[in-house]
Parts: sequence; C-alpha cells; structure tokens
Amino acid sequence: MQRIFAALFGSLLTLSASWAAAADPGLAAPSATAIGTSLPDLGGPAYAMLSRNDETQIGHMVMHQLRDQNMILEDPEVTDYIQQLGSRLAAQSHDDEQNFTYYVLREPVVNAFATYGGIICINSGLILLTDNESQLASVVAHETGHVVQRHMARGLQAQSRMSLASTAAMLAAMLIAGASGAGPEAMEGAMAMGQATALQQSINQIRGQEIEADAVGIELLAGAGYDPNQMASFFESMWRVEGLAMEGIPALLVDHPVTSDRVAAARSRAAQFPPVRTPQESHSFTFIKERIRVLTAPTDARLDQYYVSLSEHRLLTPAERYGQALVQMQHGEAALAVKTLGELQRTYPEMTILYAALGQALAADGQMDASLAFFQHSERLFPRNIPITVRYGETLMQAGQPKQAHELLLDLFNQVEPSPAQIRLTALAASAAGDAGDAYYYMSLYDLADGQLALANQQLELALASPDLTGVQRARFRAQLDQVRGWLREQQQSKHSGS
Repeated sequence: MQRIFAALFGSLLTLSASWAAAADPGLAAPSATAIGTSLPDLGGPAYAMLSRNDETQIGHMVMHQLRDQNMILEDPEVTDYIQQLGSRLAAQSHDDEQNFTYYVLREPVVNAFATYGGIICINSGLILLTDNESQLASVVAHETGHVVQRHMARGLQAQSRMSLASTAAMLAAMLIAGASGAGPEAMEGAMAMGQATALQQSINQIRGQEIEADAVGIELLAGAGYDPNQMASFFESMWRVEGLAMEGIPALLVDHPVTSDRVAAARSRAAQFPPVRTPQESHSFTFIKERIRVLTAPTDARLDQYYVSLSEHRLLTPAERYGQALVQMQHGEAALAVKTLGELQRTYPEMTILYAALGQALAADGQMDASLAFFQHSERLFPRNIPITVRYGETLMQAGQPKQAHELLLDLFNQVEPSPAQIRLTALAASAAGDAGDAYYYMSLYDLADGQLALANQQLELALASPDLTGVQRARFRAQLDQVRGWLREQQQSKHSGS
C-alpha cells in the first residue's frame, strides 16, 4: 500500500501539468520553442509569475521529501547513467536556460513523473520492465517534454492565487501521506489542502498535455538517435499485456492515459522521421538494469538463487554476470566477485562501470593496495569519470587517506556538476581531512540542493566562523551566504503573499 500511494504522489505531480489546459484555452497559440513543433507559446506573461528559480526551489523541496523517505536511488553509477541519457535527450530542446535533472526512485511500481525545476523521476520498476534503451528513452523523453513545455508553470498560472509556499506545502503533504502508508482517507485529506478541487478536475483534462509531451518527446528521441516509434510501442505493448481490467493496468498508463487516437498520433509523428535501423543505444543499459535489480531488491529477496537458477538453464549474459558479482559482494564473497569482474573488465575494456566495481571488489577482498593502484590506473584512463572518481574517493577514505580523497573529489566537483550525494561525500572528505570551513561550505550546498535554505544559512555561518580561513574562502562563503539570505527573504515574502 505504501508504494501505491508513493506512485499516486508521482501521478499527482504530473497531473498538475494539466491545470492550464482546463483553465486557459488561450495557451494553444503557435509555439516559439526551438524544437519546431506546433505547441503552446511559452513566452507570454503567464510564465513571468513563476521564475525558473522559483520552480527550482519548489523542485528541491519536493526532492527533499523523497530523500527523507529513502525513495531516491543515490548510486553514482545509476545516477550518472540516467543523467547522461536524459541530458542527451534534453540537449535536443536547445533550451540553455532550463536545467534538467534526472533521478531513479526505489519504486517497483511502473511509473515516471516530471515536477518543478526540470526534475524527472523514473521508477526502478519501469526500468526493469524495459527491453532496450530506446524504450527507456521514450519514457524519459516524454517526461522531458513536460519540462520543455513548462507544464508545471502553466498549471500554476491557472491557479494564480496559489503561492510558492502553498504549492510546496501541498506537494509535501501528499508525499508524506503517501510515503507513510496512510489510507485513502488520509490521502484525500492531504489533497484537500490548498487546491484539491483543481487537481481533481484536472484528471479529465490530462490527455491534451500528454499528447503535447508525446510530440516533444518524439522529436527529442529522433534528434538523439533513438527510435521514435518506441514511445507508442512501449505504451501500447504494456496496455495489450495487462488487458483492460483496471486492477491490472500499470500506474504509468493510469497517469498517462492511452487511447487509440493518442497512439495513432504518436505513430504518425514518428513516421515523419527517417527510419532508424540501428538506434544509438549505450552498451551500459543492460548492466545498469542489472545493477538496479540488485540495489532495489527487497531485503528478503534471494538474488543469489535468482542468478543460479538462470545459469542452470543457460549461460548468463555479461550483464547478468555483473549483477551476480554485485550480489556476491553483498554476501561477503568478494573473492568470487573479483574473479568475475576481472574477466568482464578485460573483455569489455571500454565499460567504465566494470572498473568501478572491480576496484570496490578488490578493497572488499582485503586487497587495499591493489584496489588503490587499480583505481589510480582507471582514473588515468578515464579522468573525471564520475563513478570511478567517487568510488576511488570512497576507497581512499577507507584506507585512511582523507586528504587525497578530498583533493580528488574537489577536482571532480569543480569540473562536473555534482549530485547531492557527491556534494555530501566531498563534505565528509573535507571534514575528515581537517578542513572544517570547506566541510561546512559543501554541506550548505548539499542543503541547498535539498531545498533547505535555513539549514544552508546555518552551515555557511559555521563556515565563516571556522578558524584559519583564507581570503578566498571567506569571500566565497560570504557571497554564498548573502545569496541564501536573499532567497530566504523571497521565500518569506512568497509565504506572506499566499496567506
């Protein structure tokens, strides 16, 4: 029941995208977007009332609630993969002002959603259901389409009396009710907060904007080298398999209603692009799928027996052998994992995910010197690769070398946009290395990424109070503190204006 309500929360976030369709038919003017489709105009005054910064703050607050419930799969390999896939699609929108951030949730329910601030979440259950990367990309592209069309901001325009604070509070209330395993009555009570009537009415108007997101998503798919036909195919195949009984319909189809007209429109749009004989898919897909299978399995699952059972009927695929090695590490059989991962890494020398896993397996097997040497070699081969660098930093800390870990992670931090989990790891490394000022500063950035402005303010005050700061550190901390205090003032003003 808890997972069902968590999925319902995701669907309600997506449903908010249809508010404008219900309330403002004037939004159907020709598009001025860069991807060249006949979609609503996104440059009018409707969008001035909710800035991208406002959307980002709301999105961060929503993700804070998800993180508190341990619903986000914060794994460097998975996070890097889904972000690269999403960024490849988002790049086709040619919108340099919009941030796009992609997450995988620990949710077996087959679903996905987009919310404020360019945040797109894909449930682990959906990824495990896909047969190829184009199928996964089709769902990610559809949700990216919601962001490209600014459906959330358009929804808030239709509910003009709703403040930012009220929006965040409503979404958080729905999340807490859902994630706590509360019954339908509690969920209804949460929905009654703020704009429940508008949300309920929006259910019947969602199809228009779903088709709109399909249209954008298909263009993103084709531009990124994926098969644009996979969007209609994936939704349609799920519908056929599950049948028409409501209890058997995946949550993804409930939240994204499929009709024959919608499928036909998607196929017609896809047909406008040249046929794709060989989609440009990543070899990492099957490995990431197995990694997600292992990392999101229930505690009572016997995945060791799962892989043994498969091997009794056929040879395991390379990705399945990788998954089996991960299970072996979980069960204290690191020596077996080292053997398997070593063979895979030598067979597939381009697969960086194997280098990260082999380095970890060597450390888990007690071969710390060999692990550090292997990570150093891997870092030279693939400089600033996120999974390899993060796993190397973790191993350096395990080996009692926090200063080296801090330097390594800081180099990555300064060159590649870090995830919240990477920011926190960098803060821990700085603290272990004795650099209190930087440790507090990084934690303030972690709190900002989590939508926690008050906590970020406190961390920056502690950073400025740390001894032995350089002039550069003091200036950087002060500038960040001034910015955070400005955001806090804006938040208070928004709260008062909505009361």
